Amino acid sequence: MTPDGFRALGRTYGLAAGLAAVLDGFDTAVAAPQGVAVLPAAGLPHGACVVPHPFAAREGLAVVRFPPQSPNGRIGWGLTKARAVALAAVRLGVLEGLLDTAITRLAGRTFGGVPLIEKQLVVGAIADVLTELELSAAQCAEDAPAETAAAQHERLTEAGWTVTRFFGAEGYLADHPVRGLYLSALVADVWVPRPMDTYPGE
Repeated sequence: MTPDGFRALGRTYGLAAGLAAVLDGFDTAVAAPQGVAVLPAAGLPHGACVVPHPFAAREGLAVVRFPPQSPNGRIGWGLTKARAVALAAVRLGVLEGLLDTAITRLAGRTFGGVPLIEKQLVVGAIADVLTELELSAAQCAEDAPAETAAAQHERLTEAGWTVTRFFGAEGYLADHPVRGLYLSALVADVWVPRPMDTYPGE
């Protein structure tokens, strides 16, 4: 699947569907860093122990632990670089969809008789997120080095927190769709190797 395909999948069908495509054919039990993974809740692999999480099940995901598969107890190094880039594209799509929802919300609310969407600080924040989306889309289409892929996920997380704030108090409700951004950050934290780590080969 192309980066645009992963992006469209995340935007249209959500994080769980996008993550399922990213992990398709991947041995998650072996690759899960320290034996911990976030996986689509449908069809969990044998031996996975589900850890309760307040948002995961609502988003069709599960936080799981696997038993150690090596003498020192360590399991896996996370995603390969290609899959990390695919995950970035999925997260990009999820973020785009929720930004659209946030803009609709801001346009329908006023402060001092002025729609929030017209406030200078809000306009600037939306512009920053849109810039990040464009940059991330370009990087998903390139053969970026591992350090760039990891940094891209960190920037997507920061953009996600900005979009979360657009929802105000609604963003703290467990049944609000913005939970997808919290889980998007969690998925990246678990699965994406940091620059000091070594990306495994395909």
